[in-house]
Amino acid sequence: MLRIEPVSRAEEWNPLVASLPITSALQSWGWGEVKRLSGWQPERLALYEGDTLVAAVQLFRRRFWGPFSMLYAPRGPALRRVEDLPKVAQALRRVAQGAAYLKLEPETGQPASEPAPVFPGLRPSETIQPEYSVWLELGLGREGLLAQMEGMHRRNTRLAEKRVVASIEGEEAFEEFWALFEETNRRARLRQHAKAYYQAVLREMNQPLGRAFISIARLEGKALAAGLFVAFAGRVDYLYGGSSRKNTNAKAPNGMHWRAILWGVEHGYHTYDLWGVPRKREGSHAAGIDSFKEGFGGRRVRFPAYDLPLSPLYVPLTKALRLRKSWINYRTRGTPRDVL
Repeated sequence: MLRIEPVSRAEEWNPLVASLPITSALQSWGWGEVKRLSGWQPERLALYEGDTLVAAVQLFRRRFWGPFSMLYAPRGPALRRVEDLPKVAQALRRVAQGAAYLKLEPETGQPASEPAPVFPGLRPSETIQPEYSVWLELGLGREGLLAQMEGMHRRNTRLAEKRVVASIEGEEAFEEFWALFEETNRRARLRQHAKAYYQAVLREMNQPLGRAFISIARLEGKALAAGLFVAFAGRVDYLYGGSSRKNTNAKAPNGMHWRAILWGVEHGYHTYDLWGVPRKREGSHAAGIDSFKEGFGGRRVRFPAYDLPLSPLYVPLTKALRLRKSWINYRTRGTPRDVL
């Protein structure tokens, strides 16, 4: 039986999470502090087999209606190896009192073309975080990363180097980021959190062993593209971004990403995560996002999710949540389909 130990300090938690091969910034201490703002309560647990660390899991408990609740590990748990997932899930039953189910999203980064692994006792399920992404291998260096881009994308990135000034900044660039982010979400009919949420990401993800920053591209002092990034455990993640439709010939989005990519190379990170592309490449509301991100080359990866049912309420509750999400999608964009 795995031994479970709670962890109560960022200085202890982050080194545990970062030491495991399968891990994510969403399992870091800072992300737990961010999610408190939207009603999730973090519970941080280390699981040992003897003296060996098998997993570290940051669980979020979310209450729905009355006594109904779930436990969720975003892009987690952090694991020694993916084969440990079933016994980690079963061990977590001991801390799951009152939850109808436990949702796990281990960040395996498996090739998108492969079927999701099957684990005894766990049900393949719908993800909360984007299920698919594009990863770039930063160890290729500047020239290797340029070489793997699609031809037009490489041309646009080189044009951006000449036409915009791109830089890595912090809180001083937040208002410029926010204006572009809001503009983009209105244009694409996408939902967003309150402003304070993104300010919390920038603040809390600057944490032990982690970094948060804004990459911003300007033309003659005017911000044209900006993204909010977090870096943790060897990976740079692009979480949020926006761009203007003005001066599109400047190729500012390429410049913004290229500066963040080079920052990752310069600071010794191994992976750049473009964070979220559609499940289907054709007919998606996010087809333009897909095309842009795929232009950088790299590899398309998948993060499957699994549920551990803990109550007879599991099936009706998950069906109700799916219907609710479809209704919100329809009310926001006129279609029940998810963006990603």
